[in-house]
Amino acid sequence: MPTAPADSGRLLRQTGVVVAAVAGSALLGYGLSNSLQQAGLSSPAVLSAVVGAVVAAVAVPLALWARVPQLPRMPRQWLQRKPPAAAAAPAGSAAPAEGGSAQVIALSTATVTPGPAAQRPVRDALTGAYTQQHFVAAADREWSRLRRLNEDAALLMIDIDHLRPINDENGQACGDAVLVEVTRQVSATLRQYDLLARFGGGVLVVYLPHTDPIGALDVAERIRERASALRLAWNGKTVKATVSVGVAGIGANHGALDDVIAEAGNALREAKAAGRNCVRAAPIPPKRGAANGSALGAQRPAGPA
Repeated sequence: MPTAPADSGRLLRQTGVVVAAVAGSALLGYGLSNSLQQAGLSSPAVLSAVVGAVVAAVAVPLALWARVPQLPRMPRQWLQRKPPAAAAAPAGSAAPAEGGSAQVIALSTATVTPGPAAQRPVRDALTGAYTQQHFVAAADREWSRLRRLNEDAALLMIDIDHLRPINDENGQACGDAVLVEVTRQVSATLRQYDLLARFGGGVLVVYLPHTDPIGALDVAERIRERASALRLAWNGKTVKATVSVGVAGIGANHGALDDVIAEAGNALREAKAAGRNCVRAAPIPPKRGAANGSALGAQRPAGPA
């Protein structure tokens, strides 16, 4: 709302405009009357009428304009393409009162407010692998399909050996670089539809659809060999890294994905206890039976080491 000083200043400006317009129109009328008088075309009475008409034609509209109050400004939010958050109506709410902006209504109903699930990151910020939350959600969906179609699948749990001493000796940045490079080597070993995630620290988990326990062991061994051949140059030194891998096949005795993750974790602990830089597998579960009747291990061909 305008303040009193602002109103006084506007009134003074309007008064000045009106006075200047009246004086200018009077001079204009006076000059016109002199021209007509010198030409002998009018009497004094007619000349006075002309001057009065000119002054009235200019001064009256200006005087009326000066008395009309200033129109309120359009609210700034009406000019925005997106309405304010407080004005957005939730889905299923009643229509706004008459006189509302049709554009604002249309845009507010098209606005989608992301929920907590949509705000969770899908990829790990450091390695680029999937996050644990995304992995569990995707694997749960795959679990339902696996049960319905009686297909083979397996899970790998990979841990970088001696990652803490690497961090202590060379710094956290070196440990992060080792983790990133190991993740790259693991990803290069996998197929496009295999699912790789980071579960925190130096632990990576891989879901292998269409893979029986023999095929999963082959993949795990190739990952271990790639990691053991890794050499990372860091501040004039060469940093080596190895991994331990636990393997668990998915069989008829598994009631949920958590059971498979637990078995892969147990197999990983066995690999650590065996001296690290090795692969250990959980007991092969009972065969659920492939829908296509293929032989054991034939669903996933062994790749080059």
